[in-house]
Amino acid sequence: MIDPAVEITRSGPSPVNGLDGDALATAPPELGASYERVLAAMGDHGGLVQEVLDVLAEREHPTWLVGGAVRDLLAQGAEARVNDLDFTGTAGPGELTELTAERRLRRAGFGDYDRRVSPRLVWSISPAEFPQHRVMEYRPLVLGGFAFPAYGGGLAIDAVTRDLTVNALYYDHQRGVVADPTGQGRAHLEATPRIMAVPYQDDEPVGCACVILRCLKFWLHQPDADIGPAAAWVGTLPADLATRIPEGSWPRVLGKRAACVAPGHRGGPESELAGRLGPAAAHLLQAIQERTP
Repeated sequence: MIDPAVEITRSGPSPVNGLDGDALATAPPELGASYERVLAAMGDHGGLVQEVLDVLAEREHPTWLVGGAVRDLLAQGAEARVNDLDFTGTAGPGELTELTAERRLRRAGFGDYDRRVSPRLVWSISPAEFPQHRVMEYRPLVLGGFAFPAYGGGLAIDAVTRDLTVNALYYDHQRGVVADPTGQGRAHLEATPRIMAVPYQDDEPVGCACVILRCLKFWLHQPDADIGPAAAWVGTLPADLATRIPEGSWPRVLGKRAACVAPGHRGGPESELAGRLGPAAAHLLQAIQERTP
């Protein structure tokens, strides 16, 4: 609990500091309307999400919707089927846990919500009765350069931790702004065919493996996509990437493959696509298959 006698003054650069003018744009009106429809369709869950965001705004924390929700709402508008609400911003997971503890998390006739913080600092909240259904996730803006998860960076830093440029688009509903820190997300989303390009810049093997698997996921869903830029990124990775994954990290990689590649696409189809991405992807899939019963 923050002592009310202590005054906290936020200082330092804004999350959008360093972005050029083209990286920030007024959100199309239909984006805001579609986002509000998503929250309304969630019922009590949507009310809880809005409550969390309102309190963060009261505390002067900018909050951005990011990832697949922004991608699909921009591309499909009212027709978008949004399954996940992922947010980022300047608040840390501890402050989120504190503010939700201060608020009533019980909704009439529904039950309690559970809060969790992952080792990677992702804060999430789920109905106690259905812990696998996450109402929202929030990962504070990433701050790189440390041997442990840290936060406090801006959108430009956060964007290069994302898997695809089309998933590195940020929407601030309160201010009505869309941010495209890579400068390519909107163009790649609107291209025909859609372009798969990877902004991820870390060379950590597990992270690279997870990005490869995310590429496979989107390629399986959009087989006509232009994968040239993604394949170019895979081509920069060592062909023996799989051998560099620590033994203790394989459960995370296997879990990512299970989440990204449906059973009907495993085996031949995923191997063929991985081969087209490049040697690092092909050898990774072979190692995964050898470790999967």
